[in-house]
Amino acid sequence: MQSAAMGEGESACGALLDAGLMVAGLPLEPELRPRVLMHLETAAAMAALVTAFALPDEAEPAPVYRP
Repeated sequence: MQSAAMGEGESACGALLDAGLMVAGLPLEPELRPRVLMHLETAAAMAALVTAFALPDEAEPAPVYRP
C-alpha cells in the first residue's frame, strides 16, 4: 500500500515498476524495491530533461557519428 505522502511521480513510477515486473515475470525482493524505484525515478527525470529541450523543425540527426 502506498503512502499518502508519496508524490504523483513516485506512485506513477511504482505502478510502472509493478507492471513491468508482472509482464516480464520477474521477482523483486521487497528490500530492493526502494533502490530500483529510485533508479527508475532518476531515469524518468533524465528523460524529462531531454524531451523538454526544444529543437527547430529543420534539426536532423547526423548521418554518421564521428568522435
